[in-house]
Amino acid sequence: MTVIHAQDANQDNNKATPPKETKTLQTIEVTGSLIRRVDSETASPIVTLSRETLTNSGNPTLGNVLQALPSFSGYATNPQNNSNGGGVASPTLEGGDGASRLSLRGMGDARTLLLVDGHRMTNPDINMLPANVIERVEVLASGATTAYGSDAIGGVANFILRKDFSGLEVSANGGVSGEGDGQRRGINLTVGSAGDRGNIVGGLDYNKYDPVLATARDFSSYQYYLYASGPSRQGSSQTPQGTVVLPAGSPLLPPYGCGTRNRVIRNSGDGSKLSDYRCYSGGSDAFNYNAYNYIQTAQERTNGFVVGNYKINDALTYYADFFYNHTHSAGQDGPPPTNPGDGWYIPSTNPHNPFGITFCSLICPPGTLPTDPVGSLRLRLTGAGTRLHTFDTTNIQLITGLRGTFGSSSWTWDLGINYGHSTRDQKDYHEVNIAGFQAAINAGGNPFAQETLPISVTDNPEYHKTNTTKEVSFNVSGDLFQMPAGAVQLSAGALYRKQEMDYQVTSDAVLDLSTFTCGILAEGCGSPGHGTISAKELYGEVLIPLLADAPFAKSLNVNIGVRMSDYDISSTSTNKKIAVEWKPIEDLLVRGTVSQVFRVPNPDELYDGPTATNPTVTDPCLNQSASYLAAHSALCQYVPVNWQPSGYGQITGLYEGGAVAGLKLHPEHGKSFDLGFVYSPSWAEGLSGTLDFWHITLNDLLTPLAAQTVLDNCASNNSSSYCGLIYRYSSGVEPGSIYYISTSEINLGNLSTSGVDLNVAYVLPEFFVPGRFRVAFNSTYTGTYKVNIPGGTSADYAGSYTQQYGNLNRLRASVTLNWKFDNWSAQWQTRYIDHFSVLNAYVDPVNLPAGVSSSLPRPSITYNSAKLGYAIPAWHTSLDVGVDNLTNRKPSSIYQNGANYNVDTATYDTLGRYFWGRVTVKF
Repeated sequence: MTVIHAQDANQDNNKATPPKETKTLQTIEVTGSLIRRVDSETASPIVTLSRETLTNSGNPTLGNVLQALPSFSGYATNPQNNSNGGGVASPTLEGGDGASRLSLRGMGDARTLLLVDGHRMTNPDINMLPANVIERVEVLASGATTAYGSDAIGGVANFILRKDFSGLEVSANGGVSGEGDGQRRGINLTVGSAGDRGNIVGGLDYNKYDPVLATARDFSSYQYYLYASGPSRQGSSQTPQGTVVLPAGSPLLPPYGCGTRNRVIRNSGDGSKLSDYRCYSGGSDAFNYNAYNYIQTAQERTNGFVVGNYKINDALTYYADFFYNHTHSAGQDGPPPTNPGDGWYIPSTNPHNPFGITFCSLICPPGTLPTDPVGSLRLRLTGAGTRLHTFDTTNIQLITGLRGTFGSSSWTWDLGINYGHSTRDQKDYHEVNIAGFQAAINAGGNPFAQETLPISVTDNPEYHKTNTTKEVSFNVSGDLFQMPAGAVQLSAGALYRKQEMDYQVTSDAVLDLSTFTCGILAEGCGSPGHGTISAKELYGEVLIPLLADAPFAKSLNVNIGVRMSDYDISSTSTNKKIAVEWKPIEDLLVRGTVSQVFRVPNPDELYDGPTATNPTVTDPCLNQSASYLAAHSALCQYVPVNWQPSGYGQITGLYEGGAVAGLKLHPEHGKSFDLGFVYSPSWAEGLSGTLDFWHITLNDLLTPLAAQTVLDNCASNNSSSYCGLIYRYSSGVEPGSIYYISTSEINLGNLSTSGVDLNVAYVLPEFFVPGRFRVAFNSTYTGTYKVNIPGGTSADYAGSYTQQYGNLNRLRASVTLNWKFDNWSAQWQTRYIDHFSVLNAYVDPVNLPAGVSSSLPRPSITYNSAKLGYAIPAWHTSLDVGVDNLTNRKPSSIYQNGANYNVDTATYDTLGRYFWGRVTVKF
């Protein structure tokens, strides 16, 4: 380890004076730089969460703590995400898997690099990291490609491990919401030992969270759709009674008196007589699938870790970090819905069919002519039970190697290996077995009374995903030469990394693209996928001290970095940065960085096989006039005038990796700009503040298209290439209905975002109140978030919510007040989330009064939490209790625009007021 010795420069060597005391200053590698330095404040704008900050939150997992930082925004999953219960067969599925990911600057989790002691995590789920092994977290909200390579565009979260712990620590925790649900419990054990030649820290961690149904909160009890007339309680037209959709103009409709509507629902009997049916009323007859969804998914985690190093001799040290995690989680949906679009049919001659027409979609009985009238039967198989989607995720990661010195010089070296392996086994229970369902119909079963069908009509498909990372690197660091202001330092290295993804599905769930069906419900149809990417990289960074102790320049340093990345899937990319650190006076640091950023498509973005998804959309063609349909012929192909289909909102999307779709995906390239000021006034001991202006530009934006984005871009430009991604039925029971929308991974366009961070910390002097107070203010203001889609829309999404980019509130801030006195401690935290607008919020914007915006304004929200602690030294014990969301604030409703029960789960708390407690014993 490099050390710097500071001695008295005025010492008279001719005098026999006693030697001055030598200070040994330990250098550290600051996140965002390869150079090891004494200074903790550098050109990189870093927010550090200490171990005390992490434990004061009371959370057994790290996700809730990190996602609450103001610099995180946009869309990133967490255990509140039950989207479709996790039932979609996608390799990138997140709903129900219990993971928490991070999205710095609203750039998305794929552009936020997660590190452990400077090494990449294979599975970027921060909940898999045991909290008792973390010493601190350094969050760099700035591009860091030259230091870490691909993905570090929005920034980096670096988890620094505890390496100097000695003794034994046991901690147990528990919590419950103010409604008496959402219980959590956990326990962890940490042991450590340190000696002259090294140290070792190991531990175990266990935590479990109970699921909470959406019906437990009023805002999520039902699914609501927003109309021009106001919110309307909705649900699914696929009902337990069976909703029959007859051809428009059918002679069977007039006796029911349904007017222009072509839907009837079984009202009595077994559905084999016309008199068993009445008109369908969406408001009262729709099935409430929210009653089965979770607002907190089930989670159970078991973690283990060993962290250590051993000094073989004075010039050579071995180190190793090992993690193990197993997470069992589950999402839940209502009983399985099905209709002929899943691949089954009912012949017109079926003895239980009173309508005398065939019920089918793409697969019809032999002999069916294109001109024959067909209907649709929308069912909900309540006899099959709820659809439970379980996930068993296992993660292991080993970071190991040797580091040493070159003789007695300042030069050090590090040879490291990083191996990570993650598996996720998903099992979906109670999906409809299409062949079994058809066999039951053919054998005389009555599909119009689904509750009478045998249990053999269900199936339990399985999906298995594996991700592996193998990496080896070699780095050297040291002083090149001396300048008047100090030593010029260099850090350089080389790296080889290979990433592999493999995804397998059982045969009953393999998607047939010719019919958009498989052996089960279309929602569970997927495809195998496999692929690898590899990279060879050379990198270097130099720190040049230009001035020191000069007038108006206590220090002036220049930092230059370069990284050359050669990926097997793209051409070589060379990215550079230059950073300046200037201290005109001792109390003030002025810093600025300009860096190029870069990201290659990952294996999922390239190689995921075709998968059916179920996005929720607002179709612009609903209830439109003839003139609108004529002006939007590409968007509204086959759609009739004043069209109001029987089922809308949730549609079918086709997701697939870019390479599988036949697209040549390009790496993202861009630039990151930062200008900041760090002020620590000597006249106010304990006070410090940072002000940073930031701007990120990105070209060839890699993203899976949101179905709503496709519709909106086509609506804005009838000649847009996005119109070709929309496929509608040309005939059948409801011509014009969306067959599917292609939402593959693409290079979407360009993004530019900018804003300001302001952070202030102050340790107050002791006045009249006993104890020591510390206050911290953190904030991020997003001024712009501009996306330009060639051939589509160009918009500034700052201050808005969309399905594509999530919630980009302009201002997010937090104030934390800590107090310590004797054995007592306390904390109060207030978090502020600014107001925002939901874009294109209405199902029927055509019905809005003239001049009224189709965007829905939503209010700001403030969360308060409190914690009180007491230490009992004689028992080596500390007790902590706390309350989160003290005022029980509810999330703002965004209705059908979100993927989860009316609200934005990536931003807001869904459980409400929450009580927790913890006891910790140390020896």
